[in-house]
Amino acid sequence: MPHMDRQEAWSVKAEDRKPEPFPLRTTDPGEDLTYIDPHVRANAEKNGILHASEEVISERHALANAVHGELQQAGLPAYVEFSSSPSEGQPGARVSVNTMDGPAGGVHVGWNPGESLTGAVLGLMEPERLDLPAPVIEYSNRVSSLMDETIKNALALSGFRTRDAGEVNDLDSGIQVVGRQPRQWFIVHILTEGVLGLITAIRSYGSSGDAPDAHAGITAEEKARLSGRGIRIVQEGLHSLTDDDRQELASVFRRLAGAMHSQDMASRGFWAADRSLLELADELCLLPDTPLATAGSSMTSTQVLAAAYLALLGSIKLTEHSIDEGDATAITRTWTGTLLRRLDQAPLEDRQELSRLLDQAAREETDHAHKAFASGFAETIAQTEESN
Repeated sequence: MPHMDRQEAWSVKAEDRKPEPFPLRTTDPGEDLTYIDPHVRANAEKNGILHASEEVISERHALANAVHGELQQAGLPAYVEFSSSPSEGQPGARVSVNTMDGPAGGVHVGWNPGESLTGAVLGLMEPERLDLPAPVIEYSNRVSSLMDETIKNALALSGFRTRDAGEVNDLDSGIQVVGRQPRQWFIVHILTEGVLGLITAIRSYGSSGDAPDAHAGITAEEKARLSGRGIRIVQEGLHSLTDDDRQELASVFRRLAGAMHSQDMASRGFWAADRSLLELADELCLLPDTPLATAGSSMTSTQVLAAAYLALLGSIKLTEHSIDEGDATAITRTWTGTLLRRLDQAPLEDRQELSRLLDQAAREETDHAHKAFASGFAETIAQTEESN
């Protein structure tokens, strides 16, 4: 494959990485931002109802904005509903801010079905027509439950911590977004998502009309060769970890594979979604068929994932005949863009650590061609991080 200019291969437009933010509440210049009118707050306190502080409410609105952007980025219809401007049943993922102090307050996400389904359900719940076992009500409940699970998985994939809203308030439904995941969580999940995505891209290449006819005949053996090195790195590294670390990483693989499958199902439909993702997580947890030259070396989970990520990315970019050059660039650009977008959300320490891990993996690469590729990629990621 001809050499590709590094900037051409890895550059990702800013608009491809960052969803357009939902405008938060603003005030006139010089005016303090107030979410709860002081008189309303005082009257509520007299009645034993406590609102969170203005600072906390502001943080919740910023979190709601981030949640809204991620759901839109995942392809889900989403909107932010403010108490001052109700959505009036707008369909999609409704993101709202509960200003109450305490565990029940915060950012909530719930699914609103279409107007026709909502109207049919409400009609059957009128006193003279009350019929809770009606099929349409059961259908509505199942749709909402399925979409809530999809939303939860999509948010988990983006680094948000969530829980069922009913856990803190029996009267609430939907999801409560608790906040961002702790440090180091981002590195493991960013790289795990990339490893799963790159393997799936290789294995599905040419099988769903995403490749030119001349390359649609890529064999299973060739796909196994392209993905095999990265898979063996994961398998070998996984079984060199401590029991606790191995179980934790295996759990991350299975959880993220499930989240990615749910996201694919929401995007393409139940029957078109790639179920092989669910099997891939179990495959990565198996012992490798053949040991690597690095067998016996001690590696951390993040080192294993960084090495596997670069190996898979390099296998795609360095292939000469199996994958069309344009398709290879499209695949690597897609997953590089995903990595950069995830990095935008990660804490500074994690972004710096991931850059260091990629550089370390590149320096420890033994194959000459892969080493040159990995070094260039790690350098580009480092330069991108420095420019942010």
